[in-house]
Parts: sequence; structure tokens; C-alpha cells
Amino acid sequence: MPLYISAFLQGVPFWYAIEKLFMTSIGFDTASIGLMVAIMSIVMLAVETPSGILADRWSRTGVMLLGCLSLLLAGIIGVLSHNEPMYILSTVFWGIYAALYSGTYDSVIYDVTLEEHGDSKRYEHYLGRLHAVEGVAFVIGALGGGLIASHASMRLTYLLSVPLILCGGLMLLRFREPKLHKAEVSEPVFLHIKQTFAAVLKNRQLLPVVISIVGFAVLLDTLFELSQLWFIAAKTPLGLFGIISAVVFSSWTIGGLLARRFVNKFESLIGLNIIVATVLCLIYSRNYWLLLSAQFLLGTCLIAYGVILSRKLHNQLPSKLRAGSSSVISTLGRSILVPSSLLLTYVANDKNIFSASYILLGVAVIAITAYLFTLRTSDSEI
Repeated sequence: MPLYISAFLQGVPFWYAIEKLFMTSIGFDTASIGLMVAIMSIVMLAVETPSGILADRWSRTGVMLLGCLSLLLAGIIGVLSHNEPMYILSTVFWGIYAALYSGTYDSVIYDVTLEEHGDSKRYEHYLGRLHAVEGVAFVIGALGGGLIASHASMRLTYLLSVPLILCGGLMLLRFREPKLHKAEVSEPVFLHIKQTFAAVLKNRQLLPVVISIVGFAVLLDTLFELSQLWFIAAKTPLGLFGIISAVVFSSWTIGGLLARRFVNKFESLIGLNIIVATVLCLIYSRNYWLLLSAQFLLGTCLIAYGVILSRKLHNQLPSKLRAGSSSVISTLGRSILVPSSLLLTYVANDKNIFSASYILLGVAVIAITAYLFTLRTSDSEI
């Protein structure tokens, strides 16, 4: 429960709903937004894998607390930002937060499930519940952010988020961390690092899992980092941005709750077709209501598949390598997101965001193909 409450409070930040509008108000254009995403991704590349290994060897709660502190600094710097360099510094701290968050929460939930139930059969249930909680937080934050921006100022959304983030950090202090990873870690740090990379890169059975996780993560990160660009291009009224963000963010909740349904092969195949259809909608539609429906369905499917793939991954890993390996995979995703986001925003700036969406279609095809291979392999725990 402390973990869920903390994740909720860290998911509320009101500025998420209007961030790209705020950025354009202080001088950003589409190309510089892409540059910002690339810089943030590079920061995550540098931090993610070391933070995952640190979580496995030291304390996952400690790493989560450091992440919460980074989010707090991102909000404070955001309040003070009046130009591009200052705001990019804010997103650097947000990138550190995201890197520390990535791979840690799902790893600790997997170990709690093993500790409490003796197996991982309920892992999708608990991780799905975490995503549902995050989704509710995103929706509340989006609606609140839209109201604050419409009736007061966009800058105030950053200021009012700070106390909520601080409370999220305090809740983490009440979490009792499982000790499975501590019991297994005894090797020197460099051997541990070598084992972490080998667990991901040298396990042929995990290859399609890794490719599909990375591909879906690139799509999901692009969706939530740049979703507002489609609505800006479609000339969506300012007053609708809070509602639109709330609907898009609610896909976290719905995807988390529906994840167990996608274990069924038939329903899983339906979901893969929905991903292709929604990306095509992002290419051809100019109606912001259709774009909103497509982004909601796309986010829902990507979250659900992320939960399923997370279990497939953790079932093949020992606890001592769990957070580190998740971070390695997240780092791989970020290494692809950097050039893809730069390319996507470059094409969007030169032509439009709709033409740039063909890049997302290519990523989707690769990820879906890899996922189909995961359906042919066993899903037993090591």
C-alpha cells in the first residue's frame, strides 16, 4: 500500500497535461522539443543501468527515494524556467527520476509477490494494479493541470505539484522492502555488472521478449512524451487539453486492469491488430477526437503488453539481477528513442507530425513480430 500511494502521488504532477504548451510559451518549437527529449533520453541512458544495479546491490527503496528527490527538483526548476536552457535542466532531473523509477518498482513488486505467495502467478495482478493507480493519478493530474492552466497560469501547475511529490517520498519510508535480492548478491560489483548484461544479451530465449519490450517501450514513451504534438497540429482548442491528457493518461489504468486478459492468445492477437490500426489513425486522421481515441487505445494496449512481457522477463531472471536487467532493457529502449525522437520531430518540423508517424508504424511492426515469437516459447519460472 505505501508503494501504491507513493506511485500515485508521484503520478499526479499537474504540469504533465500542459507541458508542451508551456514549452512553446517560453520559446520551444517542434525541433527543440525533440532535442529536449533526446537530451533527457541521453541522461536516462547514463543513469538507468547503474541505478538498476545499485538497486539490486544496495536498496530499491533508497533508489526510489532518490528518484522522488529528482522529480521534486524537476518541479522546482520548472517553476523557475523562463527560457529553453533552464527548462532543459528541469527535464534532465525528470530524466534522472524516470531512470531511477524504471525497473525498480516492477522488480520490487515481483519479489513481494514471491515473498508473500511463493510464486509469480499473481504478478500481473499486482503490477497491473500499480499501473491502474498510476493511471488514476495521471488522470487527476491532467484534469487538475488543465483547470489550473485555464483559470490561473501554466507555471502554477509546477508549483502546486511540489508538495504532492514530497509526500510521495515520505510514503516510501513506510515501505517494507523484500530481501530476496540481498540474499543472492555476494559477487564483486564488476562481476555483478557482467552477469546483469549477460542475463539480458546472451539469453537467446529472452531475445524476442527484449525486442518486443524495447519496441513497445519506444512507442509508449513517444506517445506520452509527444502526444500533444498531434493535437497542436490538429488545432485543438486550449480548453480541451486537460480533458485530452486525462483520457490519454487513463490508458495506464485501463491497460493495467486489462493486462491479464491479454494473456489469452486470441485476445492478444486482437490487441496487436489494434496497435497497427491506431498508429495508422495517427498517420491519416486530422480529427482530434479520432486522434484521442487512437492514442487512448494505443496506450491501453501498450501498457497491457508491457505487464505481460515484464512477467516473461522476470520469470527468466534471478532476484539479484532483476532491477539491473530491467534497467539494461530500458536503456536499450532509450538508445533507440534518442535517434527516433530526433528523426520524428525533424520530419514533423519539416513536414508534419502525421507524416512523421510512419516511423512509429515501422517500430510497431518490428515489436509485434517479436511478440509473436514470444507466444511460441514457454513461460516457466527459473
